[in-house]
Amino acid sequence: MPDMNITAQRLCVWCGPIMIATWAAAFIFLCRFIPPPSPAKSRAQLVEQFSQHTGLIRLGLVISLFACALLVPFCAVIAAQIRRMEGVRSVLAETQLVSGGLLCVEFLLPFAIWQTALYRLHEWSPEIVQMLNDMSWLMFLGVISSACVQVAALGVAILLDKGAKPVFPRWAGYFNIWVSIIWIPAGIIPFFKTGPFAWNGVFAWWIPLCVYFSWFVVMIVLLLRAIGEDEHSQLDAKTTGECVSH
Repeated sequence: MPDMNITAQRLCVWCGPIMIATWAAAFIFLCRFIPPPSPAKSRAQLVEQFSQHTGLIRLGLVISLFACALLVPFCAVIAAQIRRMEGVRSVLAETQLVSGGLLCVEFLLPFAIWQTALYRLHEWSPEIVQMLNDMSWLMFLGVISSACVQVAALGVAILLDKGAKPVFPRWAGYFNIWVSIIWIPAGIIPFFKTGPFAWNGVFAWWIPLCVYFSWFVVMIVLLLRAIGEDEHSQLDAKTTGECVSH
């Protein structure tokens, strides 16, 4: 049933912007993690920051946990479109999908660790709270390899698409590879507590954040267009088949 499949794909696409909007709202208005707290902040300052809005931060983390799970259906619809390019032996589609699933886990774990830090905030020593916060930010921003492989696999698939009518424009392949490269500097944040490569710095936070948002906008537009073209081709094939049968 092509219509059902097309509808499901569109629903999966819209999981992406819902995730981003929900996540941004939770991080800005509840967790107050944008901008991120400086890694050079003292233990006492960090505990004080968490103490001021403990309940709201917990709520923001719970909302973020649910929101980031929406990354999986978004990656699934990308994989579905890559399979249109690759055919049966779709290794790049599987690579993109598995990498997206890993990235979802890499988002879930830091949220769980932050929740642990806040669960007994005034029973833990400030050293433990700082350690848990460090673990969360280093994992949340520094474990970037899965995201890089995910978008690189998509980029390579687009560039290898030899179909008469490519699923995505060729420039989107170069765009995805560029995004993958731009994210790499975030992987070196364990070496810095201040400056542009610290987790609140321009190369580790602000540039990757803007690029991630831009990537979602570009891919949402391209995916909706690709799904629309796929729908038209299925309808044309169905119409042709009916004409032949009559």
